[in-house]
Amino acid sequence: MRFFLHLVILVFVSSSPNAQELIRSSVSKEFMNGLQVKYLKNIAKHMNMEIEILPMPFARRIKELRQGNLDLLVGLQREDDEQDEVVYIAPSYETLRHTFFVRKPDIDQLVNFNDLRTLRIGVTRNAKYFERLNRETELIMVPVSTLAQKVALLQKGRIDTFIHFQESALPLIRDMGLQDEIVLAQYQPIEVNNYYVTISQNSPLFKQKHLVETAVREAIANGEFATIRREHYLSLAD
Repeated sequence: MRFFLHLVILVFVSSSPNAQELIRSSVSKEFMNGLQVKYLKNIAKHMNMEIEILPMPFARRIKELRQGNLDLLVGLQREDDEQDEVVYIAPSYETLRHTFFVRKPDIDQLVNFNDLRTLRIGVTRNAKYFERLNRETELIMVPVSTLAQKVALLQKGRIDTFIHFQESALPLIRDMGLQDEIVLAQYQPIEVNNYYVTISQNSPLFKQKHLVETAVREAIANGEFATIRREHYLSLAD
């Protein structure tokens, strides 16, 4: 099973002496106050559990999930129906589209997919994107761990473009004061990506899978994920 990145969140669970369960969670250090943290807190609230959130690199999160040391991840795509130690909670909680960014003076360098073959592309390490990009083997990919690294590399001219979610990238670009330097490319993929809450069969939380399923489905039915996303980006705009 291959895993795909949309800013991924992991969760551990352990029992305290009073039987109160504590969910320990992690995100990339640059998103400790980010959207996925809000999603996770909402899920924990539905499950009537406390939560602790720590920064941790993506690769370590995936490894710990496979081993069952992590209980729950947010932000993974499902590529096929094969089942292993990771269980995807249906339905997907979010549908997003990846976006290419370029330096403003170079906006004419990326107007169609074929232009990517001559460019250095900043990508998230271990992440997968849309099908056509995923199957290309000759593209010059520059893997990094964080969105901030992508932005910095593009600003310095060490890459020619990077791909990330527009909803996450634009606020960071504004925060860095680069909105007049780094802009949307003319070419953008049309494919959309569905993202799931996942749990590990090897974790203690798996025996409470029904609580996770109920939390996710109730939040979707009530439009909570969409509301959280809208309010999050409105707050950043303010």
